[in-house]
Amino acid sequence: MRNLDGRVAVVTGAGSGIGRCTAIELAGRGCRLALVDLRPEGLEVTQQTVEARGGKASVHLADVADAERMSELPDEVVARHGACHILVNNAGVLTVGRFADDDLENLRWIVGINVFGVIHGCHFFLPVLREADEAHIVNVSSMAAFVGIPQNAAYSLTKGAIRSFTEALRGEMARTSVGVSALFPGAVGTDIMDRARGAQAERLAKFGKTKVAPYLRRPPEAAARQIVRAISQDRARVLLGPDARTIDVVSRVLPGRSSLIGRALDMITG
Repeated sequence: MRNLDGRVAVVTGAGSGIGRCTAIELAGRGCRLALVDLRPEGLEVTQQTVEARGGKASVHLADVADAERMSELPDEVVARHGACHILVNNAGVLTVGRFADDDLENLRWIVGINVFGVIHGCHFFLPVLREADEAHIVNVSSMAAFVGIPQNAAYSLTKGAIRSFTEALRGEMARTSVGVSALFPGAVGTDIMDRARGAQAERLAKFGKTKVAPYLRRPPEAAARQIVRAISQDRARVLLGPDARTIDVVSRVLPGRSSLIGRALDMITG
């Protein structure tokens, strides 16, 4: 999709971080935005930012884990904008801590948002996207899709699922007008650490506020640029950051070495 001008883009998790920056980036390329998030205050800020720069955006309150609510979105978007050409499944959450210390409520929460959020977006928007002359889906995965990261077992599960699902969906859409891409970011400076659940969530949130944290995470604007690149160039996969590229290589050269990471984390967290 070389020309994004006049296209309609749906972005989930648009109230902050990568979602907000992606909406701004797409608006700068001439797209009209349908902003989706569970938090109205974040959506309002994103909408105001987009419109202050001359773009057009509508807001849609939705929990991506809620199938009934997600089933309503395509009609809302088409009613407001007349079409839909781009879907960015960005909404995501994090749990951190040993799997044995987690509970089923947290596991259902992260799978509901990270996995079913993407499934719901693709399932309900595909009929509309296939009506367009050309369309594109971007699913945001993670470097955790390449290697199971200890103390991030549930998160790794969800992002690994999105990797496989996106590859399969791209294959199914190969002879259609719908392109499909996956983004694999490394550490990105968003508020995902502040909203994390799990036994180590408090420790992670504190780390996110340290002076060293910004130097270890790429800005969300960088992720937004890579998402737009994936759309405009129909890239199957895009990696963001040296950490993501390193883990991708290590997982190929030295597979099954997550125990080394686990030992290191045990020394840090006790």
